Amino acid sequence: MAESAHGLARLPGIPILCSLPSGVFSLPLRHDHCLRCIVNSAVPSAVRPVLRTIIALCCTLLISGLLTGIAAGQAITNTKYRQADKFRQLEELLPTPNDYRTASGAPGHRYWQQKVDYEIDVELDDATQRIRGREVITYTNNSPDTLTYLWLQLDANMKQPQSGRSLAAPAPSLSAGLSYNSLDTLLTGTQFDGSVKVKEVLDVASGVPLPHVVVKTSLRVDLPRGLKTGEQFRFAVAWEYAINNSKVSPGRTGYEYFEEDKNYLYEMAQWFPRLCAYSDAVGWQHKEYLGSGEFALEFGDYVVRITVPDDHIVASTGVLQNPEAVLTETQRQRLEQARAATAPQFIVTPQEALENQASGTTGSRTWEFKAQNVRDFAFASSRKFIWDAVGHDVGGQRVMCMSFYPNEGEPLWSRYSTRAIVHTLNVYSKYTFDYPYPTAISVNGPVGGMEYPMICFNGPRPEKDGTYSARTKYGLITVIIHEVGHNYFPMIVNNDERQWMWMDEGLNTFLQYLAEVEWEETYPARRGEPQDIADYMKSTDQVPIMVNSESILQMGNNAYAKPATALNILRETVLGRDLFDFAFREY
Repeated sequence: MAESAHGLARLPGIPILCSLPSGVFSLPLRHDHCLRCIVNSAVPSAVRPVLRTIIALCCTLLISGLLTGIAAGQAITNTKYRQADKFRQLEELLPTPNDYRTASGAPGHRYWQQKVDYEIDVELDDATQRIRGREVITYTNNSPDTLTYLWLQLDANMKQPQSGRSLAAPAPSLSAGLSYNSLDTLLTGTQFDGSVKVKEVLDVASGVPLPHVVVKTSLRVDLPRGLKTGEQFRFAVAWEYAINNSKVSPGRTGYEYFEEDKNYLYEMAQWFPRLCAYSDAVGWQHKEYLGSGEFALEFGDYVVRITVPDDHIVASTGVLQNPEAVLTETQRQRLEQARAATAPQFIVTPQEALENQASGTTGSRTWEFKAQNVRDFAFASSRKFIWDAVGHDVGGQRVMCMSFYPNEGEPLWSRYSTRAIVHTLNVYSKYTFDYPYPTAISVNGPVGGMEYPMICFNGPRPEKDGTYSARTKYGLITVIIHEVGHNYFPMIVNNDERQWMWMDEGLNTFLQYLAEVEWEETYPARRGEPQDIADYMKSTDQVPIMVNSESILQMGNNAYAKPATALNILRETVLGRDLFDFAFREY
């Protein structure tokens, strides 16, 4: 043992006794009332050496007991300091830095991520509202692990009577009454089977069928041999499923039927078997898709050929490769003129869309699109589409900003949709990075608001007579800013939405707020200002934002408004704009 300046025994590396927290003892200890002082003043000199030895031994045993408790994982209870450490997770809960992920949060020198390329042929059956496809997938294993199987997402399996979402859905409140539409939706949801029918899974090289099993909303494909680091594996999957009617079975994908002209509008998302993400932190992210938590996906290149009725107009992720086969000469000329224009130009006019939806057809056409370095692929198709477009410079690249909508969206959509796309790219690029993709698209249809790479689906429309309120106008601008903004979070900053919803919704809502107030000074923003979140912050019906997406209470406030407001306060009050903007861009 070493001896302290006061002559008391102590263990090497252990603070002297009078420096230990006073809560350890029944009486407070200060530097001017240490045990040595008490002994010298209260005990006869002849007894002092023996008593000091006893006290030293007792202290040694006490400290040993404390260390044993700490070693056994027993925390020392602090009975006096009750304030929670808001930054505790930064030091204690976050993963230990390693070669793959540094303490700063940046990728380490050995960071890796998988790559998945797709070549897809898909047919949209407008007569039966079914989709049939076959894809060839090239999976590149950049991980240090040898993989013996691959997991794919089959999100459409959520649309079957025995899915986890169907079985976990709360029963309706009969005492509150139930409208006919609500009852129709409820019954359809229990009867409609929109699950994926996997027709075949083949090893491309050998042509041999691969063992596979469907597990709820996932598909496991067993490999013929272990896939080692740096190796590729190519396999084919054929599938089909029934497309959901969004009116009675709503979601992020589906079709809308127009009774007046007997036509359909399709917004197709999560429509093909796609690889689950595999990472060093989680391994396979193959949690069941229940509808709230969205996606964790891998980046790759896509070649997609979409066969639709020959009078349909298709909007899609990527760049159209065969315009001469699917567009008229006039449409191609208009598209080229729009690229150099300063305001949106019609590629398909409202009158042409009306004529198109009335004509009918029995033929088909195949639209081919390519997309590079994206994590997903979506498209929309209808003979009802009006199409407008304008080219816009972002970071030295000409981006085609385009909108697709039926006449039911007019005149609201031609006035604001493409303008809102341009505005979003300007603001988001200013605060983050230049938009890297060649197109940015907004589509009006049955999905109220949902995002995919280069394309998003947005729902607001005017009244049937073409009039609209300020609420509808700003509702459209707001949802377009939000959904186009999702190209940045999570389509490029590829966070795991199924695990942490706030990391894409919260960050995106913060930038959405900045874009709204830059649209006009009096913009009626709903999220971002502290007063808009005050009632929620006072409520007891809430959970932390670091909660799995399926366990969130008050999703809008928790995952959207709370993080957005916190970031706004950091920017305006705590750090100041210059420091915050630098840190945000660095992230």
